[in-house]
Amino acid sequence: MAAERYFSRRLARIGARGLALVIAAGVAVGALAAAALVPWPEHRITPPSLVVKPAETGQLRVCPGPLLSLGDDPDEATTASSVGTTSVTHGAVPDDAEVAETPLAAPENPRADRDGTPLALTTEAGAVEAGMLAGAQGQQVSRDTIAGYAVAACDEVVTEAWLVGGATDVGRSGLVLLSNPTAVASTVDVRVIGEGGAVDAPSGLGITVPAGEQRVVSLAGLAPNLASPVVHVTSTGGGIAASLEHTVVEGLTPAGVELVGPTATPAEVQIIPGFTVPVDGGVDATDDHAEGDAFPAVRLLATGDDPVQVSIDIAPESGGGGGSIDATLEPGIVSDVPLGDLDAGEYTIALEADGPIVAAARATTGSPQAQTDPDGDDREASVDLAWTAATLPLLDTAVIAVPRGPNPVLHLANPGDDEVEAMLTVDGDEREVRIAPGTTEAIEVEARGVVELAGTAGLHATVAYSGERALSSFPVRPPGPLDSPLRVFPH
Repeated sequence: MAAERYFSRRLARIGARGLALVIAAGVAVGALAAAALVPWPEHRITPPSLVVKPAETGQLRVCPGPLLSLGDDPDEATTASSVGTTSVTHGAVPDDAEVAETPLAAPENPRADRDGTPLALTTEAGAVEAGMLAGAQGQQVSRDTIAGYAVAACDEVVTEAWLVGGATDVGRSGLVLLSNPTAVASTVDVRVIGEGGAVDAPSGLGITVPAGEQRVVSLAGLAPNLASPVVHVTSTGGGIAASLEHTVVEGLTPAGVELVGPTATPAEVQIIPGFTVPVDGGVDATDDHAEGDAFPAVRLLATGDDPVQVSIDIAPESGGGGGSIDATLEPGIVSDVPLGDLDAGEYTIALEADGPIVAAARATTGSPQAQTDPDGDDREASVDLAWTAATLPLLDTAVIAVPRGPNPVLHLANPGDDEVEAMLTVDGDEREVRIAPGTTEAIEVEARGVVELAGTAGLHATVAYSGERALSSFPVRPPGPLDSPLRVFPH
């Protein structure tokens, strides 16, 4: 009986302890649930930071310098020598700001002392409104090995540039011009992509461009026998202004020269205004094997890792129906897409893709083989070619330098949905230009003049030239993020 009472009391104590544990567990769960329902006090740690505005600096633009020709001296067949001088025009806002011209060294050009060198345009800190310095150069040349007209903008220095144009197959040559106007040496990588993919060219990597100098690299030396190259230039150290000189010779007849400046950075939408087609004709867009330069085409490269579908819309600036072409781009493979049979005129090309691309369009004034007089006798060829680069949207204001050349025309394209009212100022005279959505306005401008623009946010612009044995253009680029405030997070 005593034992029975002992076990009964023991079981009771165990049961009471178990019940206490259950009650305690229930209380804990209830407390956690209540905590989840009641807002906890917020506690965030924001890293200390400081907004720093860099010290105001002067502005800088770089002109690529005179046209060069390979093999003029039989004893130095690989030397690129200048062929005459180039004409530079520059301007700034305010227009009374002093713009200094500083020649860069061109040690590889044996005629630099006679013909000149690349030119750095600079202003004192605070003398010019942000982004409102512009320069451009133009040069007409007629020699046995090189002939035509080439114009180029004087550009800001950058750490990356895409040069879409050129060729190194039979009769075509290319020179990559690397100008370093800074006080620090640049280490530059020049990578070439072609119709067969990326080119293995170790000699294009780690090129040293000393401060205040220009280096010239033969494109054929890096990538021979390419019909459709795209050149990707990157630099570390000092910034670089890069351009590509493209020269064509058909048989023994020079058939054009162009200075190809950087095209717009890779994006899914690209706009090419001011594409000038001097003569009727072309090649059907479905012809994958069209050869040569004597037909309108657009060069495309998908810079990502996946195939890209792209729609190419070709709209005449004079109005009327345009055309549309669909193309598939393989990643890392350059494609030249013929633009079909086009009437002579000026066009805006709009490209929409489902992946990032770079682009530029090519046109020529004809073919040397077609240059005959009415009696059927051969006459001096009057041939040139131009590469029209894709452009970036402008800011609200811009300034454009218009160098010497035949019939310069400013093309303002409005890819947006609203009408844009832009103001042009030339020599103090103001002119309002209305650009309807989805259209382009062509405005004749004076050579060796300066054009100031206002109200141009979102517009795209090209200055194009055309004439006898002359075809060329340059894109109007918005300024880079100079003197922009920076948020610094100290360690």
